[in-house]
Amino acid sequence: MCEQHLHDDERDARPSGPVAFVDELVVALTNARIYSDEHPRVNSAVEVLHEGLQHLLRESDRGRVQIGASDGFIFYAGQPLLGASLSAQRLLQTLEELGSGGLSFESTTTQEDLSSLVRFVSREAKRVDRFDVANSALDKQGCRSVRLLPPYQEASGSWTDKIESEWVEDFESETLQTALDLDLDMELPARIYQDVVGALQDAMVQSCSGKNLDTAPAAGYVESILTQLTHDTTSMMRLSRYEKYDAFTFGHSIRVCFIALNFARHLTKDERLLERIGMAALMHDIGKAWVPFEVLHSTERLSDAERAEMNMHPVHGGQILLDSNNPDPLAVSVAFSHHQNQDGGGYPQSIRLARPSAATMIVKIADVYEALTAVRPYKPKMAPARAYRIMMDMQGFFEPSLLRRFIEVNGVYPVGSRVKLSTGEVGRVIQLTDSPLEPIVSTDQAESGEGLFYEDVQDLDLRERFGKNRIKVDKVLLDAEM
Repeated sequence: MCEQHLHDDERDARPSGPVAFVDELVVALTNARIYSDEHPRVNSAVEVLHEGLQHLLRESDRGRVQIGASDGFIFYAGQPLLGASLSAQRLLQTLEELGSGGLSFESTTTQEDLSSLVRFVSREAKRVDRFDVANSALDKQGCRSVRLLPPYQEASGSWTDKIESEWVEDFESETLQTALDLDLDMELPARIYQDVVGALQDAMVQSCSGKNLDTAPAAGYVESILTQLTHDTTSMMRLSRYEKYDAFTFGHSIRVCFIALNFARHLTKDERLLERIGMAALMHDIGKAWVPFEVLHSTERLSDAERAEMNMHPVHGGQILLDSNNPDPLAVSVAFSHHQNQDGGGYPQSIRLARPSAATMIVKIADVYEALTAVRPYKPKMAPARAYRIMMDMQGFFEPSLLRRFIEVNGVYPVGSRVKLSTGEVGRVIQLTDSPLEPIVSTDQAESGEGLFYEDVQDLDLRERFGKNRIKVDKVLLDAEM
């Protein structure tokens, strides 16, 4: 079984707002690619989606909710949503192919209307080539409260009949600039991330449908990740620090891939080996596709039987990759062994006692580090320094010298981390130095909270003195949703 949304018991803790709504739309679309229209998982995903829409409608003073799509980003109320955009590659691609600038939901939108939209986008959209034709197809299904919108650039035409003119003005004058401020150099990393999410969604659908996994598309994206890491470490690791919880395991797998690759490239210059390690990291949890939904998303302590089921995901992962169209023994080994420990403990138990390979230990370190430092509904974000202390205390889990090297490479304040300085300014770590507590930070927000103009941005080497004082990192911040 392969389920892509949260357990019913988690609804009280489920995030709300436009990002969560887009995430749930992607969840529903992914489920619809796997299951029949009447499958409980599809119906449940649409129900959750409808709840999210009702939340947004209560906050809206327009009586409708509009989700924009342009240039590879999702927009809401004139603002680009980075997290939602990273997960919505297939949705964005479909809207682009239809020449659509987004989706509009009226206050009268029902679950049946959302079911029609999900069914159309996931299965039928490929048969039409224009958004207006798509709207006609939705009309025939009785869905008249959900519309595919014209492209944003048509603001002088039909846009004015469908949305308030001030939102068009916001988009044209400020939103594009805000998207650029996301940073111009973030555009390529974000698109790579989106492509990888799309590849993982396809891999999940293939695995759940009983088809042999085709790893070639994902392998190509791993090459892009490695190239971008080499040329622009800061932007790529910034995405790896994007700890927003999403409804998928995809984000975790991609972040583990980034972290493992960034570490591994400090250990070897063999590009082919690095690509194989990156692919293994990306697919290390593919076996969770076969773990029952009730177990994978349980909010209560697992029973012995449920824990045994969960602990089968490395075995499932090894089998899925072994049966893939082009199996790599390294990736198969990592999927199978990433929960085995250096001292022989962990799971699954092997007939022969053998220490996990270096590649497996690299992925294992990245896997545990990401899990500790990422936000989850049931726990807050953990600072890297605290995560390191916990990992150092996990006797027998890791190869000690490799873990020490990881801490040295990753840093107390990893590249890409958003930090608040002792001056009150906020910035992003762009480079580590020989002093672990004194990285180079690029400031982008003043003590007052106001964003800095480009010419006022400073790259501060915290090893240097500024006047009589030494500037220090006060704390690591969670990236705000955009």
